[in-house]
Amino acid sequence: MRANAQPDGTHHLWPAFWHELSHRQDIPRQLRCELLIALGTGVRVRSLLDVLPADFTPLPRVTAREEGLRVARLAGRAPSVREWLLRQGDGEGEGAEAAP
Repeated sequence: MRANAQPDGTHHLWPAFWHELSHRQDIPRQLRCELLIALGTGVRVRSLLDVLPADFTPLPRVTAREEGLRVARLAGRAPSVREWLLRQGDGEGEGAEAAP
């Protein structure tokens, strides 16, 4: 994804929930975040990122309700990174997502 992400694009990250591995006590509780990543072609994809609490610095908040709704709509239409990669292999490629 690093090779395809838009370096100067607008990407969104928001904390979703605390993630614990009860069967792995050696791994600390993490904050699972959802990502909306803009690719170089304008396509957006969804992904997840686990962040240790000590490493998490809050980002500026979306304060306008309209902006939050717009991002939610984009995330709802965006394929996961896995789905996007499968489409790449099927030849559907970048044009598979509807324009925002």
